[in-house]
Amino acid sequence: MISVKKVTKKFGKLTVLRGVDCEIKKGEQVAIIGPSGSGKSTLLRCMNLLEIPSGGEVWLEESLISAPDPYLHPEIIKESSTYKTLTKNGAEDACELIVNERKLKRYEGLGFSGALKSYTAEHGIGINSARQKMGMVFQHFNLFNNMTVIQNLTLAPVQLKLKTKEEAEAKAMELLRRIGLEDKRDEYPSKLSGGQKQRVAIIRALAMDPDVILFDEPTSALDPEMVGEVLDLMKSLAKEGMTMVIVTHEMGFAREVADRVLFIDEGVIKEEGPPSEIFDNPKNPRLKDFLSKVL
Repeated sequence: MISVKKVTKKFGKLTVLRGVDCEIKKGEQVAIIGPSGSGKSTLLRCMNLLEIPSGGEVWLEESLISAPDPYLHPEIIKESSTYKTLTKNGAEDACELIVNERKLKRYEGLGFSGALKSYTAEHGIGINSARQKMGMVFQHFNLFNNMTVIQNLTLAPVQLKLKTKEEAEAKAMELLRRIGLEDKRDEYPSKLSGGQKQRVAIIRALAMDPDVILFDEPTSALDPEMVGEVLDLMKSLAKEGMTMVIVTHEMGFAREVADRVLFIDEGVIKEEGPPSEIFDNPKNPRLKDFLSKVL
């Protein structure tokens, strides 16, 4: 469903992601764990282009949602001025040399530019179309404080013309009943507890009928007694087969709900596997050290 291919992310001179590859399958629940500053949230945000990858590609199903990375496509590299010059000068394996030494310049000629545009036209979709299929739940809720709960839930479906106002409100009330907050429909977020805000944020994502939901540390801003009600909602979504990618510090939740766990450190996925292997039989020394401190 989501394919991350050789994704790098730099902030100035700081490299946060270093060529990450991962696949998220339809119906799968994947937990991303790791120490603070390891690149967990950056990887998640690159999946829906809230952060633009510095290199590599992100695909949703069969569609490219990031810019194409020419270093992943020999047929595009061969249209570049650099490739043609190296080949003319007798260089062997010019394509491999370009990839290994990152030799492409900002402008590589009209043929190269045309090849990139053609590839995007054939495989790419707009990010707004992609985000209609990818819900996002943030650490700090990101509800609109000047709107009521019902307005928060209906804004996107109506603005994007996915539903009429009446259809959006009916769906919103159905979701509010699911989490027992139908009596809060006309309240403003400031009147809700942290746990209530996060549950509303989750059903706001569900109101778009997404194919996958990305969760960025959804419980880390909550008081401990409010964590359970949010995790219970997420567990119910997992049982229903919702595709979910969850950056979390809740190791118990990752063990119980995830089909697969990714351990990321220093911008690299250092180990991945089912929870039983990650938590009970870790192989990577850094993962062993991390778990010894958090379990």
